[in-house]
Parts: sequence; structure tokens; C-alpha cells
Amino acid sequence: LDMKWGDFNAVWKKPRPMLVGLATQLLLFPFMTYLMILAAEKMGNPFHPSIALGMLLVAACPGGNMSNFFTHVAKGNTALSVTMSAISTLAAAITTPFNFTFWGSRLASTANQMQSLELSFIDMFIDVTIMLAIPMAVGLWISYKFPSFAKKMHNPMRYLSIIFFFTLIILAFVANFNNFLIYVGPVALIVALQNGIALGSGYGIATLFGASKRDRKTITIEVGIQNSGLGLILCFQYFSSLGGMALITAWWGLWHIVSGLTLALYWGRKN
Repeated sequence: LDMKWGDFNAVWKKPRPMLVGLATQLLLFPFMTYLMILAAEKMGNPFHPSIALGMLLVAACPGGNMSNFFTHVAKGNTALSVTMSAISTLAAAITTPFNFTFWGSRLASTANQMQSLELSFIDMFIDVTIMLAIPMAVGLWISYKFPSFAKKMHNPMRYLSIIFFFTLIILAFVANFNNFLIYVGPVALIVALQNGIALGSGYGIATLFGASKRDRKTITIEVGIQNSGLGLILCFQYFSSLGGMALITAWWGLWHIVSGLTLALYWGRKN
């Protein structure tokens, strides 16, 4: 409902930062997560399979819409952020099941688990389309056809989405409370490291390709903020027996708000 077709015009005229950011988010970050898990295997301290799968699932999710707010606070390129969020959300119907199944089947610690899950690419494609692509298309259509109604619904839908998001996180922790008490330290460390890789990859690649200061901030935040709400829904639907996946995804939902907002406030005040 917040998106406007006009937001995309300036970005499409100079698409390079958008393409760099999307490639980092949709291709590089899942690969970097794979390398992180592989490194732990090679060092003889592999992650538990459900933890590793949770990391891969988060990395396979598209950007979260909180990145648009954080980019605004950081005085970044909000139009670029909105465009990246929109495209990664639409692409998620393909990229989320592809990245999860592709990288998950190539790790010794998760390959057997992937086979036992009998996960269908087509089923996940359909579910992600229903959960993300269709609502987004409807929201864009409403904001275009009925702008006054879209503006009126802005705050109610924002509050509803926040309540829904934190309800998912609470349910994930409640369902795995005993495991959470045991593994809260390792889970927090793993998520912080993975999120650091996401933020660092975004900033490093944007700098390497000569992005402007505003665009560097935007790409960094966009890559570091994942749609963990989608990840949690997929956990409940497909992986309810794997508590480690829900713990990683739920903790991501909390941590990336802390890291993203901290970085945004730092950049915003610095300017």
C-alpha cells in the first residue's frame, strides 16, 4: 500500500545500484551463508542440521520492508530501497525455494535432512507467491487506483503487520522454549555473525562497484534486513519438527531490527 509506481522511475533510469544490490542479496548472501556453514564443517565443528537449515532459509528470504524505514532514517536512497524490496519480494517465489534447496543439498550436514524432508520446489513456489507476490500486486493496484483509501489504511495495516510479525516470533519461541534456554547463546552468536556478513557484503560490494554514499547505505541495509516473517511461516508450514530452524529465524527477526536501526541512527546522525 505504501508503494507508488513513481518511486521506481528514478531507479530504473540508473539501474546499476539496484542490480548490484539485488545480486548481492539474492545470490551472494546465500552463497556466503553456505561458505559460513561449510567452514564450520571443515573445522570439525559443524552446526546442527536444523540450525544450518535455518541459516540457509533466512538467507534465501527476500528483503524485509523495515529496510525502507531504516534507509529513510539513515538518509539513504529510499526509492532504491523500495524498488529492491519490491523486486526481491516478487523474485522470492523462485529465489527462496531455489537458494534453500540448492545450497541445502550441497552441505554434508544438511543433505540427508533435505532428502528426508521431501521438499517440493513447486509447492514452496506456490506458497511464496500466495504469501508475497499476490498481496504486493494487490497493494500496488490499490495504491494506484484508490490513493486516498491506501493512505487511510496506512497506519492500521502497519500496526497489524507489526503485531502479526511479533506474534510469529513469540509462537516460535514458545514452541521451542526449552531449546531456546539451552541454545540462546550459540543462536545469538550465529545470527550476529551471519547478519554481520550480510551487512558487510552489502557495503563491500556497493563500494567495489562505485556506488554513491546514499546508495551504499541503502544496499547495506537492504541486504542486512531479511523477511524473517516469511521464514517463520515456512518454518511452521514445512519444518515444524526442526526447532533449530524456528529459533534461528525468530532470533533473526529480533536481531536485524537492532542492528539495522543502530546502523541507520548512526548514519543518520553522522549526516
